[in-house]
Amino acid sequence: MNYILLPIIFIIFFTGCATKSHQQLFIEKGEKYNVNYKTLHAICKKESGLNVNVVNVNESIFDIQRGPHYFTSAFKANLYMDFVLDPLLLNYDVGICQINKQHLNRLKLDNEDLLDRETNIDIATRIYRYNLKVCRGNIMCALSMYNTGTRSSRRGIAYAKKVIRLRNKLYK
Repeated sequence: MNYILLPIIFIIFFTGCATKSHQQLFIEKGEKYNVNYKTLHAICKKESGLNVNVVNVNESIFDIQRGPHYFTSAFKANLYMDFVLDPLLLNYDVGICQINKQHLNRLKLDNEDLLDRETNIDIATRIYRYNLKVCRGNIMCALSMYNTGTRSSRRGIAYAKKVIRLRNKLYK
């Protein structure tokens, strides 16, 4: 009897330990790319509510609704992107940190890669780090760029303020 339970306990223990929390990934990627992990956490919380399998459609065409679409699995989200959005050439953001599809070719990735939580957080951190470099360390500018692609649009600055407020709320 004990010999039967031992492998089961071993599997449960080690598979549970192998999965990193969102928080661990934010800290790890923040350290790797020298960015504030608290700000990174707030970006992803603001973007998706920390939902990994979300696709946000930025344009509306035919009967496809603009806005977030939540899926119960990465497989379903990937099918939606590959067979609904991509054939219509629609613009969309993917995953926990809402990476825009424009980054796929440059990074040699596909939709499925962006649905991987760790990959998505890694790319978001690299984008934010690049934005900080372009903005010479100005957080508001970097956050505006993360959201809109421009340094100081009205919408981007409003987004930056929301992320900063959220970061302050998350880390009182």
